[in-house]
Amino acid sequence: MEPRPPAGHDDWGSLGPRRRTPLIFVGLALSGLALAWWILAGRPWPFADGDAQVRQDETPILAEVEELTPVPEEDPSTGEAARQAAKLDDLLTNSHSARSSLSEAIARASKCESDGRDTIQSITTNRRDQLSLARALDVTALPGGPALKEALVEALDASYEADAAFLSWARRHLGKGCTAAIAQDPDYQRGLDRSGTAQAAKARFVEAWRPLAETYDLTRWKADDI
Repeated sequence: MEPRPPAGHDDWGSLGPRRRTPLIFVGLALSGLALAWWILAGRPWPFADGDAQVRQDETPILAEVEELTPVPEEDPSTGEAARQAAKLDDLLTNSHSARSSLSEAIARASKCESDGRDTIQSITTNRRDQLSLARALDVTALPGGPALKEALVEALDASYEADAAFLSWARRHLGKGCTAAIAQDPDYQRGLDRSGTAQAAKARFVEAWRPLAETYDLTRWKADDI
């Protein structure tokens, strides 16, 4: 008789595959998880040589580089400095009108003409307004702006004091029948003195103003014009 197989042999052999089946599914599940992680992590597919390379059917994404647009240089004829210089030039034009009228008004007042006194009154008021405008000027964009403004304010301040002194003289001169000597009048003398101070400040101002006038094509003022 042939020997019978050991008891339980068939059972073991039939149970073996069923025991291995769960292990196969577990292995497949772990492989799937690993593959999913690899894809989500953005890892490149490894080739046979083991080097990570970019797939040929994928196009590399290049970072967009913002092209820098060069900032154009400010046109000196249209910038903030040009606007500030133009405002200053307008003020000087106004001052020039007052200056040209003062000498004639003093001459008429000396002849006891009341319209000379009235003109000096108007000039003094205008000069006070010009001084206020000069003090409020913005010259921060102008080269040497602070020194330029300081010289102009000093000139207009002295001019205003001179105008006020001449006005006091004219009022008294006409009020007393134009009989007193003009040269010895203290207000008249003060007017001349303050005019000299104003002239020196104007000279400093026009020196600083000249290059700006050339740059922005504005009036080339002289000390006697202000």
